Amino acid sequence: MKKNAITLLFLLLSAYIAWHLLKFLPNITWADFLNFKTVFLSIIIEALPFLLIGVLVSALLQNFFSEETIRKFLPGNRILNILLASFLGIIFPVCECGIVPVARRLVGKGVPLYSAITFMLAAPIINPVVASSTAVAFGANPEMVWFRLGLAFFVSFAAGYLLSFWFDGREVKWGAAQDDFGCGCGHAHYDHHHHLPPAFTAKIFYTLHSASDEFFDMGKYLIIGSALAALAQTFVPRDIILNVGHHSLSSIASMMTFAFGISVCSSADAFIAASFAGNFTAGSLLAFMVFGPMIDIKNILMMLNAFQARFVAVLIIIVSLLVAVSTYLINFAAVGGVK
Repeated sequence: MKKNAITLLFLLLSAYIAWHLLKFLPNITWADFLNFKTVFLSIIIEALPFLLIGVLVSALLQNFFSEETIRKFLPGNRILNILLASFLGIIFPVCECGIVPVARRLVGKGVPLYSAITFMLAAPIINPVVASSTAVAFGANPEMVWFRLGLAFFVSFAAGYLLSFWFDGREVKWGAAQDDFGCGCGHAHYDHHHHLPPAFTAKIFYTLHSASDEFFDMGKYLIIGSALAALAQTFVPRDIILNVGHHSLSSIASMMTFAFGISVCSSADAFIAASFAGNFTAGSLLAFMVFGPMIDIKNILMMLNAFQARFVAVLIIIVSLLVAVSTYLINFAAVGGVK
């Protein structure tokens, strides 16, 4: 039911945006549609391999690794704990569409809340799959990879450190009904101690099942995002794009809103961001690629099911401010030659 509601919400949001875009289409030619098809397919074709890799890695980790494995890596010191949690995605690259239940289970197994949240924010971005897809998408501007990873580290570390002073773990919702809740995007969260059969062949089956479910479910978000990006690139008058995209604040706000709405998988969102390169500031592209995997519509619904609403609201505010301020400073410094 929740999954259908999320899908309907995204379709309504896409229709609303498309309706507004149609206002700028007084004279549509066949060449415009051909251009739209070219831009749309180019984004999809480039992103699909990385989306496939991302869901396979996520499914393998989900079915072959337990939360105790992650817990063993975390030291007792608060700063070192948060620091290491920021980089665990390199070893355990969990997709953002399944990270919220993992974070809640980590707290249940004794991991501090602030470390679990740091891991939840950082892991979908600071991992080899996302780094590779970003490098391919921004082949002409490779420094964007390091800026994305660096910004993701700063935001996740700062958010986790701030939360460590304000919350102590009692903000997590517990209950038998919530131990097995889904992420709303095709994940089947099997418990390694009670629900997952021990046989290796069974684990392979569940891995393929989880990966296929997530691939087809996340694929529709990629298609929606690619279509909206292609519509904007093809039909919206260039002067409007330039006025919004080249303004430091409006470009950041618009791309953060765009990322929040379309909820594209972090292993493929770089290709959508790259389609706006040259028209939007470097800071706004980074805001899209960092804010989206951390905070989007489906993640908020999952977080509200796992954490108290007050905690979720504080987390959203902290991440939003950190991303907005950081990317504005990046724009101010004219990173990558984009002003």
